[in-house]
Amino acid sequence: MRTDQSGAALLAVLVVSISLSVLMGYTSILMQQRLAVAEAAKVRLTDTAVVTQKLSELTYLLATQRITAAGVSRGSNAEGVKKDGDGQWLYQLTSDEIRTDGHKYQASGVEFSIQNESGLIPINSSMQYWLKKWLASSGFGYSGQNKLAAIVADYADPDEIRRPGGAEYEIQGTGNYLLQSCRELLQLDQWRALLAQRTNFLNNCALHRTPTINLNAVPAGLWQNLWPNSAAKISQARETGVWLLQDNDLLQFEPGMLSLDSNLYSRQGGRGFRVNVSTQSVSKAVRIQVEHNRTMSYSTRTMR
Repeated sequence: MRTDQSGAALLAVLVVSISLSVLMGYTSILMQQRLAVAEAAKVRLTDTAVVTQKLSELTYLLATQRITAAGVSRGSNAEGVKKDGDGQWLYQLTSDEIRTDGHKYQASGVEFSIQNESGLIPINSSMQYWLKKWLASSGFGYSGQNKLAAIVADYADPDEIRRPGGAEYEIQGTGNYLLQSCRELLQLDQWRALLAQRTNFLNNCALHRTPTINLNAVPAGLWQNLWPNSAAKISQARETGVWLLQDNDLLQFEPGMLSLDSNLYSRQGGRGFRVNVSTQSVSKAVRIQVEHNRTMSYSTRTMR
């Protein structure tokens, strides 16, 4: 009888011990999960502060510093902002620029880029030269280029007159006038099919109405589409600080450009910028519009 009681007691002790071990194991796992969540939240909070600080820094530079063909000055080279007696810049470049052609910089765990929108395809321009050139680089012949360009023009214009090959669209019953976002192209059947294969076009599209493209701000990927034969050469030139400062500089890259209407290209210009800043856990993108000749006058809008 005493042996049975001892056995029962031992069994009870074993059951309690196993239960406590399981409970402690579960508690340990739960604590580790909560610590991991807390650590992730701490990292995200820190990264958010870092990203916000970098965005503020880049916004300040765009709003206050000189913008050249090479990008926006960091304000670290006093020689680069000197003027002559007539108020003209002594030097075409400040030699301390952050590039505004979408080039990605990495420093201390932060990646950032600035894209001057004047280097992108002007989707709202009535002169559709660059849009058609991009379509040509995507394999469309003359007829296909005209049809897809006409569809965009019909969508963006304020009238209900259909262009040959185009299609009029009504936006929420209120008529339509200019695209407010490049993503609106996804509402157009023919363009939706195209963009499913060429998704990067949405990053290479801008909403300005002027037909001019700033050649020094054309991102590497778009240059590859438009002028594949000189893409490697222009990328190397930019990496070494060589930019298109005169029309004659085009002779060593794209000589045929000189035969174009001068309204179609420039070597500088544009006041709309897309700024992207990211860390491993946080990413933010904003559009910054800097007003002409007005220091510290700018507007920002979060991009999706």
